[in-house]
Amino acid sequence: MKPVDSKLLLGLLIGAAVGGAITYLATSDKKEEWMKELSALAGKAKEGFNEALALAKSKCCSAPEAPEAPETSSTDV
Repeated sequence: MKPVDSKLLLGLLIGAAVGGAITYLATSDKKEEWMKELSALAGKAKEGFNEALALAKSKCCSAPEAPEAPETSSTDV
């Protein structure tokens, strides 16, 4: 089997698995409960991302600036 064929087959299998999972969730009796849990998980992920972004910005912006290079003029040559 060629590598391209195996990648195609893997993609089809993953697509079928995702489609089956979505169908199961859409028809499940616990859909509302799972949606609340998923929403809470997404909120935690967003909060963690925002904290990491704020930390990165504080480290980036609080670093000392590099000294400026002296300007040269055409008479300094």
